[in-house]
Amino acid sequence: MWGINDMKQIILWSLLILPWASLFFLKMDTVRRYMPVALFMTVIHTLAYQAAYHYGWWKETGSSLFGWDKVVPVPWVYGAYLVIVIWVFRFTFGKFWMYLTVNILLDGLFMYIVYPVWQQMGFVSSESTLPTIAIVAMMVGFALIIYLYQLWQDEVFKQPESETHK
Repeated sequence: MWGINDMKQIILWSLLILPWASLFFLKMDTVRRYMPVALFMTVIHTLAYQAAYHYGWWKETGSSLFGWDKVVPVPWVYGAYLVIVIWVFRFTFGKFWMYLTVNILLDGLFMYIVYPVWQQMGFVSSESTLPTIAIVAMMVGFALIIYLYQLWQDEVFKQPESETHK
């Protein structure tokens, strides 16, 4: 018989694996272009979870897959969220206001709809010392940082004009 813990494991593994599988629907050039910004966001997200753990902002121990991932939920940070960054950049990069709007909508959707469902399912704790709007603001701030990072990345990897005409 399937128990609640089995179902949680299936959901967590799905959050880790299925988003990565979705990258097969993108051109490799697109994945290569936006993977650095997604990895940068993963570093930022990991540091945010470390700070949240240290300062007691929130707890997500119910979303552990491996036993050693009690601080940073691997399925979310290294699976779904990392890949979502690539998809969002694919469709919105270069259109700042669309990018910002999509991020605000996705962050709000996550914090006000998905997160409460995850609380009920036991993936995350309802204990939080930060108001939800503060977490959304932090997420939007991260989105702005990574947008600037991608602007910088695009500039760094542009070929000089003289090299393109050889």
